[in-house]
Amino acid sequence: MRTILSRICLVVAAAISCLLIGVTGVASPALASSHREAPLIAGDPLADNTDVYAFRSYESGREETITLLWNHIPLEPPSGGPLFYPFGDDILYDIKIDNTGDGEEDVTYRFKFQTEIVNPDSVLGMVAPNQDGVIAALDDPDYNLRQRYTVTELRPGLMGRTRRKVLGSGLSVPPSNIGSRATPNYETLADQAVYTLSNGYRVFAGQRAEGFYLDLGGVFDVLNLKSIADTGGTNSTAPFNVNTLAIEVPLKELTRGRRVPKSTTDPIAVIGVYSTASRCSSKIAKDGFCQKPVQVSRLGSPLVNEVVIPLGLKDKFNATDPKDDAQFAPFVLDPQLPKLLQAVYGIQIPPAPRNDLVAVFATGIPAGAVPGAPQYTTFLSDGKPHELLRLNVAIPPIPLAQQNRLGLLGGDVAGFPNGRRVNDDVVDIALRAVAGGTPFTPDTNIAPNNALGDGVDRPDVPFLDRFPYLGTPISGNPR
Repeated sequence: MRTILSRICLVVAAAISCLLIGVTGVASPALASSHREAPLIAGDPLADNTDVYAFRSYESGREETITLLWNHIPLEPPSGGPLFYPFGDDILYDIKIDNTGDGEEDVTYRFKFQTEIVNPDSVLGMVAPNQDGVIAALDDPDYNLRQRYTVTELRPGLMGRTRRKVLGSGLSVPPSNIGSRATPNYETLADQAVYTLSNGYRVFAGQRAEGFYLDLGGVFDVLNLKSIADTGGTNSTAPFNVNTLAIEVPLKELTRGRRVPKSTTDPIAVIGVYSTASRCSSKIAKDGFCQKPVQVSRLGSPLVNEVVIPLGLKDKFNATDPKDDAQFAPFVLDPQLPKLLQAVYGIQIPPAPRNDLVAVFATGIPAGAVPGAPQYTTFLSDGKPHELLRLNVAIPPIPLAQQNRLGLLGGDVAGFPNGRRVNDDVVDIALRAVAGGTPFTPDTNIAPNNALGDGVDRPDVPFLDRFPYLGTPISGNPR
């Protein structure tokens, strides 16, 4: 059944692609990504990568590791049964690390899933009363539609070959948070699905509460926000869940030469992170190897494809790799969003070219560019623009309770745009950045530019202070 559904999705995507050719006159590949903002991904939610997070782990005792999270299946209604929200068996979910600045991955961690059905004769889906209807453990017979996955590390090898190392296999995904009868102790199930692997890695794959908090309705109603301050808005994503992939990696495994940097300005201190989802265009081999993967999703820094890349190029952006991002540079140098902010709110904005935004999104911030923080840098580039979520792994982590949600703009150098933690308010940060309300553009670093927000300053479900950090998913049928 899953194979048939996947084929239908591909046919639908191809048809939409044909429609786009008719509209734009340009043949766009059937590819898209990220919170339903690109034309084609709305028909392929299992591959839709919504958010990427990369940060020094701040769980006590794990500070020498890097946490990488990336989410899929946007805006999940908690009661969406009977199948709820499994990952795609025919999708390769990758998180990629560039540690040289050329826009190409040097390390990849790949999650590959396989679905199992305990009782195919049941009329129900993810949960079925095969015993008592309560999923008390990951191997409970009432967990009827379940998934296992393999995590593989990929690195460049000799003569253009790829070296593959399986880090873990047969790992279980917890069920979605179905309801008070089927999953009465949900976080216990989620804890069972956090695996510590023999090489010091930890992994998790499963449902979490949506942690990307914003007034979605106000943003896309032509910036008709209920409040342009820190509070007073409506968190549109509050009722929804999301599917999360998570891996915690020893710091030195991600840097060039696998070395621990000596300082924040050490040339090996900064890494670039982005995720992709690829569908298999040919039959998957028995060992799960996909011979001809076709990239259908890409995401690095938040909100780039949503509010920087124009509609006609969103699908193309998601079809390409960061090494080819020079073609998108004009939209960062002279973006449309600041002009919309100027028109709606009557504010002064910085003139093009916006080299401040190029530094944040395309090259990284050079050392010495941040007033009062001469050792701060996220620079990672070979001289060409590459859209990546850049993280300086030498900057120490800050415990959750002490974090400033505005990251660098709030004086917290461990936060966005130095990577991205789950607590970072990237919407408020981005609004102020594009409006020129930052120290990088002193002429416009004034009110209201440097105080803009969407009125939402936290999620409704609190974050965890431990791996995998995103909050407990909302129950589909609470008590």
